[in-house]
Amino acid sequence: MEFLLTSYIYPLKDPVLLSSHLGFCLDNPRTELELKVVSDYLLRAYESGYDFKFPVQSEEPIVTIENALSDFREAFSSRDMFVAETFKNYSSDTVFDFLASIWIIARFDDEGLGNELRQEHQRMRDNSTFGFIMLEDEHPLIKKSEDLASYCFLLSLLSHTENNSYFGRTFLIDPQPLDDDRPVEKVWSEFLVFHMASHHYPNSQDELSWMFLPYAKERLCQVASKLDVAFANDQTSKLLYIGSLLKIVGYDTRDTRTRLVLLSSIIELLLTHNPDTTRFNVEDSINKQFQLKTSILIYLNDKSNDINAIKNRLKIIYQQRSNIAHGNFQAFEKYKSSLSKKEGKEEYLDDLVSDLYRYLRAILEEYLKDPSFIEFLKNN
Repeated sequence: MEFLLTSYIYPLKDPVLLSSHLGFCLDNPRTELELKVVSDYLLRAYESGYDFKFPVQSEEPIVTIENALSDFREAFSSRDMFVAETFKNYSSDTVFDFLASIWIIARFDDEGLGNELRQEHQRMRDNSTFGFIMLEDEHPLIKKSEDLASYCFLLSLLSHTENNSYFGRTFLIDPQPLDDDRPVEKVWSEFLVFHMASHHYPNSQDELSWMFLPYAKERLCQVASKLDVAFANDQTSKLLYIGSLLKIVGYDTRDTRTRLVLLSSIIELLLTHNPDTTRFNVEDSINKQFQLKTSILIYLNDKSNDINAIKNRLKIIYQQRSNIAHGNFQAFEKYKSSLSKKEGKEEYLDDLVSDLYRYLRAILEEYLKDPSFIEFLKNN
């Protein structure tokens, strides 16, 4: 089994199944190698100067690693006996090893290929053979880790609790396998979320509560179950492709124009078809499909929505998507300059991105309920 590192911290007696169809689960590191890889990564992030660096312990009334763990233990030892059992092994002398043991990883089944590569690498070292092993893009280790990352971005979109504040965050810290040659991500900022959530559990109303496993687990499993049904019905390629686009938007780029175009393209992929060019103007027809079909699904998803307001918002989104896609940056900049700067009524370009995430989540929820209806809507 190989893995990606998540933001979640919690001791698990047993793995949490995400997808039986794809062989994905949440788990703690179990082997000595896994524990060392995660512990080394946490320590490297801690010492990088790039991330928070909480003291292990302090006499001052500040956040430390030890008092964060103490708050967690007090909140959960009586609720979960495995937490109490796990903390019997805690020692401040080995705090990074202990944290590694309760940090959660997302696993994929590599059918032993990772271990085979490590053994081959060791044989090369033993024989004083200098070199490295290059894997092709379609190698199962590469493909499955990419599929897991795509899956996690898709699952995050459908599970988050951030409402209108969501901008593509995932519960993965790094969407690639841990590598000593790559810079670390901000691991310890997630530890601060863990500390705050532990302190307020179970009454937190924070929008980031989904980044703490006790709040997130039930919803994650519910959505994961629905995704597995879709995977079993031959929707794997489409949904993982959507997840890969969500990864690009949420992790690989911060350019608002790119994000707006790609998120719009996912809606087009799900809901629009190529019109008959002998009867329709292609751009105009797709624009109308985009507005009408998306409005209908968002309204069906939540009938408290104002369907006319949604349609008008989608009109603006598609106009700006088209301006960007066709290089009409003068019109795009004109729209940006027209956004309200009035105090209390400020508008931002990122608001379009936030709305797209909200609309896309609604569409995907309806897709998982009734994919045949969405296909009918797309084709007509």
